[in-house]
Amino acid sequence: MEQLKNIKSVQVFLAVASFGNATRAAAFLNTSQSSVSYHIKKLEDEVGVPLFERTPTGLILTEEGTVLASYAERGLTLIQTGLAKVGDMVDSVRVALLPMFASRWLSSRLGDFWERYPSLQLSAQTHNNSYADLDHPEGFADLGIQWGRGGWKRFETKRLWPEKMVVVCNPDYLAEHCIREPADLARCTLLHVDDENMWQEWCSNNGLTLSRAQSQMMLEDRHFQLSSTINGLGVSLFAKWLVTREINDGVLVDVFGRDFDTSFAYHLLVPRDTPLSHSSQVFLEWFFRQCDEHDPHRSALGSGAA
Repeated sequence: MEQLKNIKSVQVFLAVASFGNATRAAAFLNTSQSSVSYHIKKLEDEVGVPLFERTPTGLILTEEGTVLASYAERGLTLIQTGLAKVGDMVDSVRVALLPMFASRWLSSRLGDFWERYPSLQLSAQTHNNSYADLDHPEGFADLGIQWGRGGWKRFETKRLWPEKMVVVCNPDYLAEHCIREPADLARCTLLHVDDENMWQEWCSNNGLTLSRAQSQMMLEDRHFQLSSTINGLGVSLFAKWLVTREINDGVLVDVFGRDFDTSFAYHLLVPRDTPLSHSSQVFLEWFFRQCDEHDPHRSALGSGAA
């Protein structure tokens, strides 16, 4: 039997094949773009043919790359299924988490989880809001948290709670740009993650149209967006409970002094057609109890923070 020399290179190859972009694949894998390029070059040298065609719009699988991807996907899915079954034997659950949600809401409650279920192992798999877009999400995690509007057909989906959004920037940025009404944002830089949909919704709800000439900056994740907003790079939309601390501390300003309705929210996703393990069911029951008891928006209203 010929030995598989580097399974890591195969995993990197599949990520690039899925995203069609080395930068996005690197972000998903929590590694550097140079590392991704190294593994792709190594795999191409090993098989002796190019696996991707480099185009101005991204990376496209060659005919050989398409063949390899089909076999590699099936192989790694089988491996992940085996690992999951072994994991069930030791009472484990894999949860795909958004870093900011994890640090600002979930982490402070995990002590209660481990107190109640000391034998259950929890594996946190971080992602940049990409869980719902994975070709084989069940291979990445048993369930996950995703930000968006819902409607992910391959998942059983439950919205955690309705959100309220605030427009925030740092105090100096507000003073320099004289923001008094929504139309004044036309002369500001809008910061966002993922795509423009949140700002488009906000503009539409406030009688505005997001212009193509609007200054914008796309950032990798919410933590980067938050630090960029605090450092005065522009104006951001955030779920209010996520930035209440910064508003109270004065490092951010609630620009319009009010919150806004939104169709976006955090959701709990479970892949369809994949039976949940007993460990996952235990975690879900505990998690939804926490949501019922610690809805951050309801808590903010109760404390007068809204």
